[in-house]
Amino acid sequence: MRNKITFLLVFCLILSCVDKPVESSDDQVKIDYYQFREINLDSVGIPASIMIPNETAGIGASFAPKILHDDGGFKWHINVGRHFNVLIEDYGDYQYLMPEFLRRINTKDIFNIEIIEESSDYILYKRELKAVPNQQTTYHIYGVKYLNGVYYEFTNKEEGDSKKVIDFIVKSFLSFKILNNPQ
Repeated sequence: MRNKITFLLVFCLILSCVDKPVESSDDQVKIDYYQFREINLDSVGIPASIMIPNETAGIGASFAPKILHDDGGFKWHINVGRHFNVLIEDYGDYQYLMPEFLRRINTKDIFNIEIIEESSDYILYKRELKAVPNQQTTYHIYGVKYLNGVYYEFTNKEEGDSKKVIDFIVKSFLSFKILNNPQ
């Protein structure tokens, strides 16, 4: 009888281990930030850091980054050379930024818009003029990050960027995070 009970206990233990999927944070894809450097945004009013391209990126990012921000303002322009330009805007606790953007994106009458990649916090899309399709394709990102109780809107320049530059901007957006040790 004792052997039967032991067998049943071991069998139940094995079944319980097999049925539950193993969840791991290692399942997320690691992004290679080889051609990037981290900058701390705490000194300009955002308790976060972001990875920006360095001089090896090949997009004209050999200049020191400029962060344009008015004291007490809610907008930050991060420029690294001529091509890498992003705008971060503080929207406080307003949580409907992404739904509003999704509603607005298809109401533009002069552009053909194709969504390339969509996740819960950003949309990567390309845009062409309807009048002259295939003449000039530009790439754009719209993202929203929720950090420290604040919603931050993240966009590239209105006129768009090349595919190579937007790939760097997307990686920067994905790296935008709370500081581990705020100073």
